[in-house]
Amino acid sequence: MSQLPNVHVTTDAITDLAVDVLVVPVFRGAIEGPGTDTALRAVGLSEVPRDASFRGKPGEVLHLAAPGQPWGRVTLVGLGRLDELDTAMVRRAAGAAIRSLVTSATTVATTLPLVEASVGSIQAAAEGALLGAYRYEDARGTPSPARLTDVTLVVPSSLAEGAAEALHLAELHARAQCVARDLVNAPPNRMGPEEVAAYVTELLDDRVEVEVWDEERLRAERCAGLLSVADGSARPPRLVRLRYRPANPVASVSLVGKGITFDSGGISLKRPSTLMDAMKGDMGGVAAIVGVFAALPDSRVRVEVHAELCLAENMPSGSATRPSDVVTYRDGTTVEVLNTDAEGRLVLADGLILAAESDVDAIVDVATLTGAVSAAIGRHAIGVFANDDDLLRQLLTAGEEAGEPSWHLPLWEELSEGLESDVADLRNIGDKEQGAGASVGGLFLRHFVDGTPWAHLDIAGASWRNSERDHLSKQGTGVPARTLLCWLEQAG
Repeated sequence: MSQLPNVHVTTDAITDLAVDVLVVPVFRGAIEGPGTDTALRAVGLSEVPRDASFRGKPGEVLHLAAPGQPWGRVTLVGLGRLDELDTAMVRRAAGAAIRSLVTSATTVATTLPLVEASVGSIQAAAEGALLGAYRYEDARGTPSPARLTDVTLVVPSSLAEGAAEALHLAELHARAQCVARDLVNAPPNRMGPEEVAAYVTELLDDRVEVEVWDEERLRAERCAGLLSVADGSARPPRLVRLRYRPANPVASVSLVGKGITFDSGGISLKRPSTLMDAMKGDMGGVAAIVGVFAALPDSRVRVEVHAELCLAENMPSGSATRPSDVVTYRDGTTVEVLNTDAEGRLVLADGLILAAESDVDAIVDVATLTGAVSAAIGRHAIGVFANDDDLLRQLLTAGEEAGEPSWHLPLWEELSEGLESDVADLRNIGDKEQGAGASVGGLFLRHFVDGTPWAHLDIAGASWRNSERDHLSKQGTGVPARTLLCWLEQAG
């Protein structure tokens, strides 16, 4: 993982801080945030500069020279409308500011935690700073390390006592998200199913229980989905089973992740091929869960957490699964594969069956499952489906706390008709005339949970970006690692 800066807090006056850059907030309408007036006067300005590229919108930045001051520069960062301020805006602003400075400054201080003056604001600012500093450099012959080493958050003295816990949570959550980013961003020739399984084993071994099923074990256990999807690839599938067992757990849950390390679409080849490079990100569900497990041993989560990581590469070849093939799962369900590019649900079915057999209190699967979810709610949000209202509310609340937008989408029963097969129990795609592809995918998955309280997070839009923004990096975003951690922390 890329080197992230150290984050500290201080209650000192900003005029006493000797740093390369001081970051201060500005709201829409040139409304100055805490410390902004002092910073502007120090550089000889009586008001926020009028600049066409800086209006105080969320994430906008403007750099000002500060000769003769304890800070080499002043950076103004936009927070949007004052009456819409929340911790998510603080996180976004911190991420945008740090991202703009990570290669040009060594030490940075910011007054962003003062704008809301809460422990939550301290955590959000720290998370934003850490996530904004992230850069993937592992595949470069000569990595260009970031200069930034230290970020200081100016906090009110009344909150100094609670700041340590806020920083602990921020670092835990941000590093979990960055672990997920690293896995998604890694070139697919370096991170096939076997390599991901080895990486997870090395990362988590001795901290949580890790068990890896190879192709022979998968055949013995009748994990038909993984074997079917991997049939066209020279790289064999893997199932990685994880267990985190705290003392005296209050509940047990299972996280099931889709981990297609590269998705060509199989025989049903993707179109257009010019967009296929993003398909290294089709293992975003597994990546987020690995990030969560990297954080669990240092967390205060009191829930026993299981995971089923379903890893395969989906490629076309003479041995690949054909449209109209039928696969038989360990629970006896038969599925007609009508589209080999709807492969995520095939591998998740294996994981969901195993999770249901584990007799946990709840199952949550995480998957880059459908393009349809982006058409429904855009690329910035997570689609949430559930068969249990309490679990649904918990996850939506966790997403709001994490600043990872999520939206409830329906599982209408009439859409199940589109999954009826002429030759098998189910088909793996719905009726095109019905549409609602994201809901149909959820209905397919629901079949395999055996009535266990369950939720499905479709992250196909939110887990990948074509450009960086605020605290979110280009390519893998690491969403929804922080939502899952917030949910587990609340539950325990």
